[in-house]
Amino acid sequence: MDEKFEEKWPELTFVLIVINLIFFLFTYNIFSNEISSALIEMFGLRLEELTSKPYTLITHAFIHSNPIHFSANILMLAILGIAIEEKIGKFKFLLIFLLSSFSTVLFALLLEKLLGSYGVLIGSSGAIYGLMFVAACVAGWEEVPIILVPLLNLIGLPAVLLTAKNIKIPLFLAILFYLLLNLILFVLNFPYSIVEFAHFGGFLGGIVGFFMVLPGKKEK
Repeated sequence: MDEKFEEKWPELTFVLIVINLIFFLFTYNIFSNEISSALIEMFGLRLEELTSKPYTLITHAFIHSNPIHFSANILMLAILGIAIEEKIGKFKFLLIFLLSSFSTVLFALLLEKLLGSYGVLIGSSGAIYGLMFVAACVAGWEEVPIILVPLLNLIGLPAVLLTAKNIKIPLFLAILFYLLLNLILFVLNFPYSIVEFAHFGGFLGGIVGFFMVLPGKKEK
């Protein structure tokens, strides 16, 4: 790879990560290892309260339930930003992030109809699912540092430390490991995790976003 992958840190991705970090530090209590339920209620999205709390359409994507949830999403967001922000441009990257997040909410509405109740929607996973689809299409074979890949970084860390090398894998494999981690968490938390299917709504946003990005060139 891709020296291009390491050219520079993507600015918009950095801003999104900082916003996520601020929200996480604001909501997470390190002493109790818990997220403030009051703040989840304030910033998380409840479908039945969306009209009275429209701001949660945005803020829910920056709230995470625990350090693992937060870390996995931040690492994956960093990988995707490095891989495609420069390729498609900041505006389109943000557009796909938001579009995928919104389509996750629409998918959650469908789940609510099927399940009867949904609960609180939080996290940027849906937005990341959409960005993953676009990244797989436009940069799937580019290599990314293994140290940034959720789950795989725990396995690969000893090799990185022993060899002192920046070991890399294709982006599509990083995406598969992120999905594997989500599957593991889904199984461990079942049946409460059934609502996680809403994240696949993010793929729909990614598909729409991909066809919005594909015809044009990156903006200057």
